[in-house]
Amino acid sequence: MITEFLSYPFIQRAFLASLMVGVLCPFVGNFVVLRRMSFFSDAISHSAFAGIAVGALLGIDLSMSSLIVAMLVSLLIAFLSEKTTLSHDTVIGIAFSGAIASGMLVIGMLKGYRVDIFTYLFGDILAITSTDLLFLFIISILSVVILLFFSKPLLQITFNRDLAQVEGINVRLFEYLLFFIIAVVVTVSLKIIGIILVTSLLIVPAAAAKNLASSMKHLFSLSCVFGLVSGFIGLIASVYLNTASGPTIVLVSIGIFFLTMLNSRRTH
Repeated sequence: MITEFLSYPFIQRAFLASLMVGVLCPFVGNFVVLRRMSFFSDAISHSAFAGIAVGALLGIDLSMSSLIVAMLVSLLIAFLSEKTTLSHDTVIGIAFSGAIASGMLVIGMLKGYRVDIFTYLFGDILAITSTDLLFLFIISILSVVILLFFSKPLLQITFNRDLAQVEGINVRLFEYLLFFIIAVVVTVSLKIIGIILVTSLLIVPAAAAKNLASSMKHLFSLSCVFGLVSGFIGLIASVYLNTASGPTIVLVSIGIFFLTMLNSRRTH
């Protein structure tokens, strides 16, 4: 049954995409969970929506326009958080509201019904092309390698920003780098999971791993395992149950989270 399931090229692409996103999102999501940045990732996904709307209006590639706008918004949030006396959450809230309002305004200017825009809203892993897959692979490799290479300073900043600064770490540079990577990862995952649910895949497997992990290494490896399992089971279930792939993958990951939470309570 599984062999027959994997015999179709579009299923093969969807399977590979789910595995890559299943590793990439939780891996990056560990930093999101540890730094309590879930609101930031949500703001970035909605700023990508504004980018998609702009791309549709101007007639340019939607993936590229969403990526550009998401990166600009992430850098704007980092800049305003640093240069103003406003709290980080307040700055993100302003960016979040502005992104939603801009996206809705631009959508209102479009004529007719645009199916491609709603693909990004809810995700459609079965519509993944070979080009999308290659782009996702490159981004996955680059993001994981960069985060692994700079994991020590990034974790130092996460746990004690002031001490990291005293020790000579360029806090500003690494925070901008992390914001930039989150923006890129969120954007490339939109076509698979959708704007509404992409933050869930960043947070839920990482939160599930946090219930069980005894070390940082354990946390990162477990979150990726949970992400892979969620992607694999969720994709198969969505095909056989004829349900949307993105929500099914996220619901599987939430199921794993509750199982780890129950196990964590038993062991304490």
